[in-house]
Amino acid sequence: MNENKIIITLAVTGSIGDKSKHPGLPVTPKEIAESALDACSAGASVVHIHVRDPETTEPSMSFELYEEAVRRIRKTSNMLINLTTGAGARIVPDNAE
Repeated sequence: MNENKIIITLAVTGSIGDKSKHPGLPVTPKEIAESALDACSAGASVVHIHVRDPETTEPSMSFELYEEAVRRIRKTSNMLINLTTGAGARIVPDNAE
C-alpha cells in the first residue's frame, strides 16, 4: 500500500482561452462552480479559478463574478479555493472588499 498522499488541483478555466478555443469551457460563475463541484466529487481537493466575462467569455477581474462562484461552491463544499487574476497583479481591492 502506498503511504504517499496526493492533492489534486483543478484549474477549471485555465488562464487563457475562450469558448472559441474550447466549447466546453465553463464561463459563468454557475458553470465554474458546477465544474469545481464535479471535480471535488471525483477527488479534487483544490480548485484554481480565473473568472470569465459571461458575455465575451474572456478573462475578467470582476469581484462580483468571483464572489458568486465562491458562494455557489461554498453552498455544498469546503474544498480549497484558489482565486487568481491571471498573469500579473492588475487589481487593488478597496477596503470594502
